[in-house]
Amino acid sequence: QYEAPHEIPENGCGLAGMPAIWRTITEQSAHLATPWMSGHMDTAPHPAAALTQGLVAGLNNNLLFRELSPFASQIEEQLIAFFSARLDLSDGWQGLFASGGSLANLTALFAAVGGFSADEDRDRFHLLMPESGHLSLSKSAIVLGIGASRIHKLTCDEAGRIDCDALRLALGGLPVGARPIVASVLGTTIHGSVDDIKGISALCREYDAWHHVDAIYGAALAVSGRFKDFLTGLDDANSIVLGPQKWMYVPRVSAITLIKGKDLFDQRLGSSLPYSLGEQEHRGRWGIQGSRPADAVVLWATLHAIGIRALGDAVDHAIDLARAFHVRLTKSEILQPTHIPDLNLQVFRVKDADHDGHRLGEIQRRLSEGGRTWMSVSRWRSETFLRAVLLSPSLTTEHLDAFVSDVEALA
Repeated sequence: QYEAPHEIPENGCGLAGMPAIWRTITEQSAHLATPWMSGHMDTAPHPAAALTQGLVAGLNNNLLFRELSPFASQIEEQLIAFFSARLDLSDGWQGLFASGGSLANLTALFAAVGGFSADEDRDRFHLLMPESGHLSLSKSAIVLGIGASRIHKLTCDEAGRIDCDALRLALGGLPVGARPIVASVLGTTIHGSVDDIKGISALCREYDAWHHVDAIYGAALAVSGRFKDFLTGLDDANSIVLGPQKWMYVPRVSAITLIKGKDLFDQRLGSSLPYSLGEQEHRGRWGIQGSRPADAVVLWATLHAIGIRALGDAVDHAIDLARAFHVRLTKSEILQPTHIPDLNLQVFRVKDADHDGHRLGEIQRRLSEGGRTWMSVSRWRSETFLRAVLLSPSLTTEHLDAFVSDVEALA
């Protein structure tokens, strides 16, 4: 049970009174660090990330100008190169950090419609996205002037992956002179599924479409030791977005937009900064945002603390756990998985639950009251399901057994 926040006082408590304020915040907040809370693409940051976040906030460096962020600007450039290499991208990809996945998607789609150099009517642009695509994709399209009638939701398989035949049909059915933008997903929000990036890129080349890959979640595979095959074909795309805030254990909000081609990146996302001239380019020259924090430094410090190998092992372990959880669900007489997981998400149903979700909502409420297993209730198409995101590095197979037994007991 949560209490109403304290009224804002006329006179402050000073630093001496802050421990009580911090205690209230801690007690009244969701505790994402516990492995029992496995219902969303969110977990507690690594301690090194949380501590570095405090340091970065205290320094308050601004990525708008290089003289206000001399070290952070170099770190951001280093990390752009690092992820480009880990994703096996060819030379020429350029990028910048953005404050969250939604803004990263907006930045990439802004580049797709011409960015700051655009001189054509946006009424020609059409966005083709999977029915499983994140809401930020359609929101971004509307913000950019692509009306709802030109946002096409593509048929997917049962796990939310784009049907390439449906994509071909949709591309072929666009009006003459249309400018298509195709968005695919590497790690869908509900199922964690991965689209056929290589096949979709081939179709985009055939129909002269911009291919944008929303890899906000799945780009963590860049450090994987065993599942990098999911990244095949990324270099054939035109834009990619990454979200370290999801699966690399750093605080939100932290995301990266990558664009293929330095000249294209400069033309579409670049603008002049006459406020402060210098020999080196300011990172704020590119993108939609002006002032922004040094998120790259937090990620950089966290990668130093964890190391690529250990972080990759954590990613691989989470995928292994999802596959083990799938096996447990298939053996249950009460529960039933709805798909074979690509990454570390598993959607499942209670076999005799109502489709409108009332019973699942009651199960979730009682799980929450029990203070142990917690999973989200999600709607896919016309049915409601339970959704597990096996993200916490503290998760074990014992937790999986408890998840099954806890839900079975209430179902």
